[in-house]
Amino acid sequence: MKLTVLRVTTFSLILMLLVSSGALMAQPPSSFDLRDVGGTNYVTSVKNQQGGTCWTHGAMAAMEGNMMMTGSWTAAGEEDEPNLAEYHLDWWNGFNENNNDDTNPPTGSGLVVHEGGDYRVTSAYLTRGEGAVRDIDGQSFDEPPLRDDTSYHYFYAHDIEWLVAGPNLENIDAIKEKIMSDGVLGTCMCYSGSFMYTGYIHYQPASSSLDPNHAIGIIGWDDNKVTPAPQPGAWLCKNSWGSGWGLSGYFWISYYDKHCGQHPEMGAISFQDVGPMTYDYVYYHDYHGWRDTKTDATEAFNAFVAAGGQKLQAVSFFTAVDNVDYTVTIYDTFADDELQYPLSTMSGTIERTGFHTIDLDNQFLLKQDDTFYVYLSLSQGGHPYDCTSDVPVLLGAKYRAIVESSANPGESFYRSSGDWLDLNDFNNTANFCIKALAEVGVEFQTDTCFGGVPLDVNFTATSKLNPDNWIWDFGDGDSAFTQNTSHTYNDRGLYDVSLQVDTIGDIRSLTKHNYIAAIADTIEADSVNASPGQKVVVTISTYNTVPARIIIIPFEYNGDLVLSFDSVSTVGCRTDYFEVVDEIHTDGWLKRKTYRLISSNSGTSPELPNGEGPVLKFFLTVDDDAVLGDETPIYVDGYDEYIPSYIGSMLSYDIEGKAGKVIIAGCCDLRGDVDNSGGIDVADLTYLVARLFLGGPQPPCVDEGDVDGSGGIDVADLTYLVARLFLGGPPPPAC
Repeated sequence: MKLTVLRVTTFSLILMLLVSSGALMAQPPSSFDLRDVGGTNYVTSVKNQQGGTCWTHGAMAAMEGNMMMTGSWTAAGEEDEPNLAEYHLDWWNGFNENNNDDTNPPTGSGLVVHEGGDYRVTSAYLTRGEGAVRDIDGQSFDEPPLRDDTSYHYFYAHDIEWLVAGPNLENIDAIKEKIMSDGVLGTCMCYSGSFMYTGYIHYQPASSSLDPNHAIGIIGWDDNKVTPAPQPGAWLCKNSWGSGWGLSGYFWISYYDKHCGQHPEMGAISFQDVGPMTYDYVYYHDYHGWRDTKTDATEAFNAFVAAGGQKLQAVSFFTAVDNVDYTVTIYDTFADDELQYPLSTMSGTIERTGFHTIDLDNQFLLKQDDTFYVYLSLSQGGHPYDCTSDVPVLLGAKYRAIVESSANPGESFYRSSGDWLDLNDFNNTANFCIKALAEVGVEFQTDTCFGGVPLDVNFTATSKLNPDNWIWDFGDGDSAFTQNTSHTYNDRGLYDVSLQVDTIGDIRSLTKHNYIAAIADTIEADSVNASPGQKVVVTISTYNTVPARIIIIPFEYNGDLVLSFDSVSTVGCRTDYFEVVDEIHTDGWLKRKTYRLISSNSGTSPELPNGEGPVLKFFLTVDDDAVLGDETPIYVDGYDEYIPSYIGSMLSYDIEGKAGKVIIAGCCDLRGDVDNSGGIDVADLTYLVARLFLGGPQPPCVDEGDVDGSGGIDVADLTYLVARLFLGGPPPPAC
């Protein structure tokens, strides 16, 4: 059940009474300060940002302020004042070089971490359920904090509204009322010393061409505040440069400032009904949220495949303009170009541009692997969608960045001239910003998800449903029937784990795919029988439990048998599609080399699937003076800092190396069969002449080229072979 948070503060109760009685003043008070509303403070402490992270502080200040007004932070059992992790948002927003799930690999492109972002970026992070998390959970500037953890507490804004004061301040009262009802608003400015006046009053005239470069929070106003602008009036703002700056961390901005309260994407952003995340699962295709708008579409839907065992509770979407009538319907079937069998529907009117969460009156269970369809009709403004985009507003940065999105056919559709069209045909990186939110009702964790076999794992489960039965499926054919249990994985592999609970017929289930990796991975050099002077191939084979993008292969070939390195190749190997095969270390004296294989630097080639088989071939030449019994071990278990390892999107880990060898071993089946063709004929005579007089290759088997069995290859062997072939001489001695 979704937690409904009551606004229990004295000021909020008075405000609701005024609204319900129609007595709310047409004009808000001439001055207001959220730090003192009837003696109560609704603004969290001033922070001191690092790097270009003002936009994260502006957003979190607004969310924290909203929770102070509603009491949702305290009602959730949290201590002290609300305190959210700005730098978790900064690292894991999905738009930057640290991580973008829509690219493969997910690193290396987009925004530079700590150098800017905006409230649209924030909304994508929040609406897909990635955050926000508490300061004590994921606050780390120098290194990325854990992306997620079972100990994290998540907070969700059910609505995010974009307001603009307007060129003539025609909407300024709406902004003031939002501050009074919902708390701190995020906004932007172009900070410059030339725009900051005595008393920490900021004013950028409209004639200035400078773009926004800083984000702050609006916490109040004063209509009579004199500023350098032609008319009085200013916003009271919270900064993030520490309490030693400005007016104990605060300052004023004129109502007539070019950007504050005016920028269409950063003007005045209200985060509303912020509280603990009560939805367990978010179905979405728009990883980057609202990036563009298909203005000619009024009807759209997204198709989702249900994980199963979940109760569908709500939908969410963006509206691109104010005052939009909406209809949301969940359908079971899409066939013959029509949506069929409605399961739940909701209609209403949304007053403000922004993000909105609608709880369904008719909530129902989703069926495992069943496709369901979330239809949305919007009366005006078109349908917001995600796509590869040029991010234009980067508060704290001095550049723009292309952020890549990805999409697939069959995910998002819009109606045009009566027909449903796939959005992928319009833009193959686009998906509509329509989401479905579900309650799983059950969760489980383990003390480990990865390790060598036999792998002992302890499972712990929780559920708010008070189940009668617990049914575990460990993915290897074994099961258990208690809430908390243990299991041993004896065979290597990737395993799905499922838990089903039954509460008087209300059956829920949760499956975590590839959740357990039981490792017994190896990399092995094969053994090769060789002859003096022969070119040999040593094949390196691996077993990898987890898909790998990079393979590190150290190779050592130093021993009694002298070997010369020629080259390497992936032809005929599992890695023959890999785009990079480079030598990252060599030591000619100790005869060591290390190679790095990369499936793709740009993400155009997939990771090596889990499995086994050859991954690299080493070509070597055996010394001419080698004798029977000489051998050299081929080590692939590593040396110094060069260790055999896999690096992949799921896991990165070292692997066990198993040595092979190259040996001059007995290979003789038939003396005189110089070319090793299986018989003695003129071709053997030709081969021997070439070897003795023309610098030809060593026979594949030296003993077979030793026709007279004297222990070496010389002219006597040639004489013996001529006698045998043409003069009726005796057969060569047996091997």
